[in-house]
Amino acid sequence: MLKINPRLEIQVSRINDQHHCVVIDDFLLNPEVAVDYACRHHGGFIPQERAYPGKVLPVTNDFMSEVNRFVQRKMSRLFPICRGGIEFHSQFSLATLQPEEFTWIQRLCHTDPRLASDRVNYAALLYLFENPALGGTGFYRLKDPEFWQQMSSKLRDDPEAEIEILRNKFQMFREPARYMTESCEIADLLDRVPAKFNRFVFYSGDLPHSAFIEQPELLNEDPAKGRLTLNCFVNAVPKNRVLA
Repeated sequence: MLKINPRLEIQVSRINDQHHCVVIDDFLLNPEVAVDYACRHHGGFIPQERAYPGKVLPVTNDFMSEVNRFVQRKMSRLFPICRGGIEFHSQFSLATLQPEEFTWIQRLCHTDPRLASDRVNYAALLYLFENPALGGTGFYRLKDPEFWQQMSSKLRDDPEAEIEILRNKFQMFREPARYMTESCEIADLLDRVPAKFNRFVFYSGDLPHSAFIEQPELLNEDPAKGRLTLNCFVNAVPKNRVLA
């Protein structure tokens, strides 16, 4: 079982006027348990065809019980979410793709899709790799969010549909693909969290974000050597809504 460090120092970082994130170092007492689990279940990682540039391994809420409890108790004090009624979905993620393998959507920062209009999304991730050069997480502001919302809706079922629209509109789609790591014609980089082994980050899923990978040649399909993270997606009731 994963065990939370009882002597945590919670750092709150402001990203913009609407959003902040929490960064906590030395989050687990036993992070090696998480890494070992991912390594033992290496064959269960599932390649992703669209948004995430790599493979994922779903994990149960039993495995995540202490982390989920921490989110309910602590993060609900720092973010406008109710402590009750939270739903969790968790997975190990292993970034593996080289930019030339990307679909158009994997070139971009993204927001987490809402499962219900009256609930909100938050996300937690835990870096489980020693080499910080494998990359942290970047946070962005889209310059034309309505356009990207429309495009995402159109292209969710067909990642290559209407690619010519993007090539005609944006220079970056006429250039070789790369991981997003800076401001560009599509989005402004607001902040980034550098990677550090056993560092926990919590933020709103409505804030555009992406893996901040500057050296994709370092990516590795071995969970013991690659960019392994443990991700927890939180579907919650906002505090301004009363639970039925």
